[in-house]
Amino acid sequence: MNKLIVIVFILWTILFSCETQNPCVILVDGIYQFPELPENHNMTSLEVYEFWDLPEVICDCIKTEGLIETCLKYPDLRIILAGTNPQSGYNSLLRSRFRGIRELETRQDRSTYLLKKYLTIDPHGYDPTWDPVDIGAYNFNIYFLEIIFSQYANLKPLTNEEKIELIDKAIIIYDKMKLDLEQYSLFGLECTATLMGRLMYADEYKEMVDLYSNNDLVLELIEFYGPTSLETVDIIYDTSLKYLKQLKDG
Repeated sequence: MNKLIVIVFILWTILFSCETQNPCVILVDGIYQFPELPENHNMTSLEVYEFWDLPEVICDCIKTEGLIETCLKYPDLRIILAGTNPQSGYNSLLRSRFRGIRELETRQDRSTYLLKKYLTIDPHGYDPTWDPVDIGAYNFNIYFLEIIFSQYANLKPLTNEEKIELIDKAIIIYDKMKLDLEQYSLFGLECTATLMGRLMYADEYKEMVDLYSNNDLVLELIEFYGPTSLETVDIIYDTSLKYLKQLKDG
């Protein structure tokens, strides 16, 4: 019965595509709407992954901006945290199971639109009266965006001007998280610091390369998002201020 649900969904997608010649007419505001799991389903884990995967026909027509929002709304995005570290979770779990993430890495304009999304982030944008679960979800949405953006494949296409915008914004986010450390914890700072550190490392910024080579905690942070220390993330933060000045000075 569970396999039948998956088959029906796939066939519906194919038939709908054939009838309209534009499968992306099913998108809402350009974003794919993931189907809800049936109540009391008996699907295996593999069948659930297939049920929630982004149909290939959608990849062929969805715009990059909508694809990013789709990736951030992927119902099992939390599997990033199910690996031995977030990088392992991204590579071995999320990327291998979700076509949308693999598709994003092929888009020529992915960095520009990831930056556009990142510029909208405000760590203080939640309402303190919200339920703790909702505040936690708000926080983790920031972490997941930073983990996706901090993949080298997504950082390297940035222009010099975009790098300035990214570091400027990341510094603001880091400052706000540090003022709200009870909510964001060291892990929140680690995600932002890794994003900044990887950008500097990919850009072969000498001070960052030296830190990576000579400081094991910095290396652990850049490669795996930690574990690390508050002192280490602050080192990355301080280094990013110098890097930003160099970028602006040309």
